[in-house]
Amino acid sequence: MLEKQFSKLLNLSVPEKFFLLIVLFLLGVFISSFLPLNLGFYLGIIILVFSFIFAFEEFLFKKRIILAIYLIFFSLGFFYFQFYEFYQQKHSSLFLNGQPLSNVEAIIVSLPYYQEKTVEFEAKLLPPYQGKILIKTNQCFKNFQYGDKIIFSGKFEEPKSFNDFDYKSYLAKSNIYSIVKYPDIEIQNHHQGFWLKDLLYQLRISFQKQIDKIFKEPQSSFLNGLLLGDKRNLDKNLETMLQRTGTMHLIALSGFNITIITAAVFSFLLSLGIVRPKAFWLVVIFILGFVILTGASASVVRAGIMGIVFILSQKIGKPYQIRNTLFFAAFIMILLNPKILRFDFGFQLSFAATLGLVYLSPFFNHLFKVEKGGLFKWREVIATTFSAQTFVLPILILRFGYISIISPITNVLIISLIPYTMLLGFIAVLLSYLSLWLGIIFGFAAHLLLSLEIKIINLFGSFKLAVLNFGKYSELVFWLLLLVFISYFVYKQKRKYEFLSIKK
Repeated sequence: MLEKQFSKLLNLSVPEKFFLLIVLFLLGVFISSFLPLNLGFYLGIIILVFSFIFAFEEFLFKKRIILAIYLIFFSLGFFYFQFYEFYQQKHSSLFLNGQPLSNVEAIIVSLPYYQEKTVEFEAKLLPPYQGKILIKTNQCFKNFQYGDKIIFSGKFEEPKSFNDFDYKSYLAKSNIYSIVKYPDIEIQNHHQGFWLKDLLYQLRISFQKQIDKIFKEPQSSFLNGLLLGDKRNLDKNLETMLQRTGTMHLIALSGFNITIITAAVFSFLLSLGIVRPKAFWLVVIFILGFVILTGASASVVRAGIMGIVFILSQKIGKPYQIRNTLFFAAFIMILLNPKILRFDFGFQLSFAATLGLVYLSPFFNHLFKVEKGGLFKWREVIATTFSAQTFVLPILILRFGYISIISPITNVLIISLIPYTMLLGFIAVLLSYLSLWLGIIFGFAAHLLLSLEIKIINLFGSFKLAVLNFGKYSELVFWLLLLVFISYFVYKQKRKYEFLSIKK
């Protein structure tokens, strides 16, 4: 029986082998992330060495060399996580924790986040020190910006977790191992960061200011979320309502938002008379710039990579395989930072939702008879909602302890309006650069849509039975659902491989 399964793995098509290699690499990374650094690092070396020995023997005896390659990719993923973590810690500020230091030079490498009384930002230490840190200070300094070169004196502290939130791991995924609170800071120079990132961040700040001039709260922060994925200034009550109604994905800049924006840009370029080949490259440049503009979060990068691969497939006339593209995008991102697979909540949601669309859309499209359409395409919206959110259920339950029961209803009522809201809001902001009153007048329609969407979210989110709370059983339900979904995933792949074998 085992021999039969092995023979199926050997006879897979090239795309299927490519897919399986990536899955095994990601699996190695995921398993390795649960092990402590010292144990995992040496265990990774041992597994990798034995994998190459096995591959060498298989090659000599000309047996199942493909199986040996599969094992190597798994071991590479396992070792890669440990090597990355070892390298990052060795070149980090971890060893400075507990020490008060003076006249430390650094460059701000993120957009400062202003709260009521404080401001915080990420900074990259300059020699003789190294690594990234998080600085938190008061708001007496209002002119911090990306690319500022600063000199500060303060105590380096290890991040602490709080309220069941693993804050230490949250920062560590960005290779931040130290916090400096309320240091003495002086700004030495401006514009010392990457020039393109600096330019796009300035554009982002300017865009946000124009939104704030045209729209009042909470419409302003909601539109900021839709267009730029910025939910830091979102009203806390509205954020809770978004979670309770299962509509938080609207302001997470997923593939849905980027598809809308990219399609609008592509159509605009074609309307200007630009030929498709040139429009293609301009759209690629736009996607890359937009990813940087929005802060290059994991979910946006994933959507950006998939968007570029999609339009590339259209250009060269090759079929677009969304599943392989999704895993390829994940592979590229995890090569850059393997920690996001386990510790980045946004990446996990984005990946799981897209995976749900790949594997569950045919079932729900058939169930809701999507081909027949309906008012505002409600059948398509509800099928897409069920497909995407079914696969994110385990993650939501583990993170929040509850799931939204009314998510399909709120998504059906809102999603069809979002493209028009984003388009009208975007045009209103552009017009406001010419004339603020022109932007306000044109933005009135977008304001009405934003207000309607927020009212729907608040109305349904206020229902007592809007969510199903699992309480202390959240982790148990998470593992049970994860087991069910993995079994379903394996079953679907097995059926597909059997079909391909019969076809051959």
